[in-house]
Amino acid sequence: MKEMTSRERVLTALQLKVPDRVPWIESYIHKSLAENITGKKIAQYPGKPRIFPEVLDFLSLDNISYDLAPPRFVDLHYLDGMEIVGEGKLKTWADLEKYSKEIPDPHNKSFYKPLEEYLSKYRKDYAALGTIRFGPSNTYLSMGIEHFCLSLAMDPDLVDAVMDMFSNFTLKVLDVVHDFDIDVFYVSDDLAFKTNPFVSPMHMERFFMPYMRKVASRIEKPWAFHSCGNINPILDDLLSLGMSGISNLEPGPMDIFQLKKDYGDKFCLIGNIDMHYTLTRGTPEETSEEVRAKIEKVAPGGGYIMATANGLAKYCKPENIKAMNDTLLQHGIYPVNGGR
Repeated sequence: MKEMTSRERVLTALQLKVPDRVPWIESYIHKSLAENITGKKIAQYPGKPRIFPEVLDFLSLDNISYDLAPPRFVDLHYLDGMEIVGEGKLKTWADLEKYSKEIPDPHNKSFYKPLEEYLSKYRKDYAALGTIRFGPSNTYLSMGIEHFCLSLAMDPDLVDAVMDMFSNFTLKVLDVVHDFDIDVFYVSDDLAFKTNPFVSPMHMERFFMPYMRKVASRIEKPWAFHSCGNINPILDDLLSLGMSGISNLEPGPMDIFQLKKDYGDKFCLIGNIDMHYTLTRGTPEETSEEVRAKIEKVAPGGGYIMATANGLAKYCKPENIKAMNDTLLQHGIYPVNGGR
């Protein structure tokens, strides 16, 4: 098989076909981790790029990434350079009226100038990811999780109004960026704890799915959906949205080997490289062992993209990320074990 470009490699895997090697995508890399990996200061880029181009000279990543998600109205705190989401600010209808005026206008072309510059300079042959959201995570975070849960019963119209505000932001973004050189949309909305989804199936259908369906129906390019936690109870409902892949697949709650058996012909499996231990507290040898096992058991037949279980976070060990990279290049060339 001839060598593919990164874009071709990612799109082939999303089509459940066999590329030249297992692709590797990440939605983001923390700036300090990028500096530790590259050994140099990372430039300050305008807008909200999530993959810094400097790191592409050191890792065999197949994508760049840019954040097009709506804002969250929360108290933010910072701990050792990491963003910590605090209490939500949308408690009342008056709060909603106030903060809705602070949302950028997605139809204003100046909003996209940093994205255009980023794509023009760095897209090259990489797959370009655009990160968007359906609205659930912005809603429960901006309302505060406890207040959100109470409002499901006490003020459901407010929940609908907040969901509508955030989902409409994304619909307007899609109106514009479908004409940009974005190859894949990455939809990030956490819906579950490690044990079960955040809300009951009844509330999922009542409050989340109508807005998620509306946004999903407007996505005209391949897209992947991300949620941490155990989404098994709602997986079939999510698949009805028509995504090309499910991303990150947190180890523990999500058994990627069983998913390969049950759903390997229905969507691309993305991620599952452990961040609870392997990449954050393990050794390069343990990292290599896990990466090789995932490649050998999930990659055969195509439809697998390597990724961490969430992103290249600050607390990942640089030496383990390098081991992940080296193992991919050594064992990820097709045909992998059992490949065709």
